Amino acid sequence: MPLGPGLPLRPGVPFPPALPLPPLAAYAPERTVLVDSLSKRLAPGLTVGLVLAPGPLTDKVAAALRSGGWTAPGFPLEAVTRWLADGTVDRIARAKRRDAAARQAQVREHLAGFDVRSDPRSYFAWWQLPDGWRAESFLAAAARRGIAVTPATAFAVAPEGAQGTAPAPNAVRLGLAGAPMDVLPYALKTLAAVARGAPDDALPE
Repeated sequence: MPLGPGLPLRPGVPFPPALPLPPLAAYAPERTVLVDSLSKRLAPGLTVGLVLAPGPLTDKVAAALRSGGWTAPGFPLEAVTRWLADGTVDRIARAKRRDAAARQAQVREHLAGFDVRSDPRSYFAWWQLPDGWRAESFLAAAARRGIAVTPATAFAVAPEGAQGTAPAPNAVRLGLAGAPMDVLPYALKTLAAVARGAPDDALPE
């Protein structure tokens, strides 16, 4: 892995990794700040963050945390400490991976034939929309059916059309974790039906 001299890496790993790959800190611990969060990995109520910094940066990272951070509440901190020790964290992570895999299977079934890209054990998917659809039009058509999707422009690092930037893909991001498992197939089938039509067909009467 080529690393520029003096270039610190700060990876964020909020979700359980879909593949058993070690973090960047395992390859370059002397120049990587590893940041993690139990509120993303386990449950939103566990507002506990973890930072592993190289020795020379420890004081600076600690000072930054003290100047702008809050102390973790006692209950989440105690819960996480116990759950890490007794295996609860590992069991929850495995259950989440199984749940994500089941949701991805629904995506593969109901959006077959479309250009959908995802990891088979993640909680989201990227959908490159068919010709004739713009992301904003598809977003509006989905919203009229009570379904929320996010256009790729929401993840662009610069406003669309800014000098020197490439246009955002004509795609939407599908979040798979929020819908109950018995609702997700209906939502995916509805989106597939919208995508097979034309934007004019999706306009309200």
